[in-house]
Amino acid sequence: MPIRSLHHVSFTAPDIEKTRQFAEDFGLLTVEKSDDHFVMQTGGGDAWCYKAERGERGFSALGFLVDSKSDLEEAIEKHGASEIRELDTPGGGLGVTLTNPEGLKVDLVYGIEGDTPQEVHPELRLNTPALRTRFAEPQSTRPLGPANLYRLGHLGLYVKDYKTSAEWFEKTLGMIVSDSMHVPHNPEQTVVAFLRIDRGEEWVDHHSVFLAQSDKTDLHHISFEAQDFEAQARAHRWLLSREWEPNWGIGRHPLGCHVFDVWFDPDRYRFETFTDTDLLNSGHKTGHHDISTHEMDAWSSKPPESYFAD
Repeated sequence: MPIRSLHHVSFTAPDIEKTRQFAEDFGLLTVEKSDDHFVMQTGGGDAWCYKAERGERGFSALGFLVDSKSDLEEAIEKHGASEIRELDTPGGGLGVTLTNPEGLKVDLVYGIEGDTPQEVHPELRLNTPALRTRFAEPQSTRPLGPANLYRLGHLGLYVKDYKTSAEWFEKTLGMIVSDSMHVPHNPEQTVVAFLRIDRGEEWVDHHSVFLAQSDKTDLHHISFEAQDFEAQARAHRWLLSREWEPNWGIGRHPLGCHVFDVWFDPDRYRFETFTDTDLLNSGHKTGHHDISTHEMDAWSSKPPESYFAD
């Protein structure tokens, strides 16, 4: 059952207006709201990618886009998904819901009509010692404000049983482990994995789902692609001016190689921007690494615990 891309995430939040304000400051765009819920999109042409309803703090579901209605039917027949339903979110479409072994709801959706992408800022032109591209022209200036976001790219999950969860994403959704990590000096005990979507020879992100062994089942972070590192730096300054709390700061992950910037929302869920991620296809060989030998951030000496502490 092929999946095409990560599509959406759903939450419950006690202070719905404060949560929405954070998300707007972060760069998401409100397309539907009431006193008890809101739905948001990026500027990249999706109909929606993030929604929240009033309730106790919680991560409700994640969703993937599939290629056809027959994929939804296959999910019902082979994996016990719910019956096909018409979606009541912007863009319409159809969906089913699966439940993974730890009780997490995973939606599969199809036929959603997208929106018009926003206009992007002029691309950066960089001058380096090896390559000069900009002459007698200042670097383009951009206003201080939320980042222009283009898509929901990946998310990180805490899971109680790494092995069972990873096998479910592989066997049910057809995902592939790009890289994994094991406890020090014990390759048989894997505790972290980066899973990508399998599109054969088509180039895809290094990962769409990150799994980390934990004592709980919950979301660690959601990550949206920004235009470039300039957008991330300006958005970082903007979010500080709005008095939101950073989790880490701007850095670069060694695995996946993307530049990242992570913030806490009002419910202590992490929102991340990313740029410049690795692209892989079927030619990639899975890496398996000792967790004690890998840094969380190639640009920082802060301990990885800072990234995971609540």
